[in-house]
Amino acid sequence: MKNDLTEAMYISIGKIVNTHGIGGELKVKVYSDRLERFEGMEQVYASPDEHADERRVLTIERLRYHKDMVLMKIKGIDDISQAEGLKNVFLQVPEDELPPLPKGRYYIYQLEGLSVWEKGRCYGELKEVLQPGSNDVYVVSDGKRDILVPALRTVIREVDLDKGRMEVALPAGLLEIYE
Repeated sequence: MKNDLTEAMYISIGKIVNTHGIGGELKVKVYSDRLERFEGMEQVYASPDEHADERRVLTIERLRYHKDMVLMKIKGIDDISQAEGLKNVFLQVPEDELPPLPKGRYYIYQLEGLSVWEKGRCYGELKEVLQPGSNDVYVVSDGKRDILVPALRTVIREVDLDKGRMEVALPAGLLEIYE
């Protein structure tokens, strides 16, 4: 979503899901396949909603890791009551601060909204990317039904961000599940 003041697009890279301890640490779910996503960052933008224009700058004091989460200490957040106020807040960066991805890899926000095609037939729009485990799953909707498409190299044939289009080769029998 564009910010009216800066015209920059902000991308969520994590979400504060809870507090940790009494010293103001925050438990962050990272929206990346790299848990170290926040390493080297000095600040991040906090937004109550992924698409809100209102943001607050947070300065990162330190990071550490616990299981599949990042424990983050923010400057000025020194006790659990202050930390509680940041629960469920999205952590964002301007789009131009995202690191480039290798060829053939895409950020989720780039994929959502693409039309999904197979041999001249449009199945609908990629509405959501699910991350249940071993591979992502794309939720493709035509407005009447959703089709779950496995994000595998054998299925996803081409992604053209400029044309807003994805070409697929659905596994045999997949469509019959939804009819």
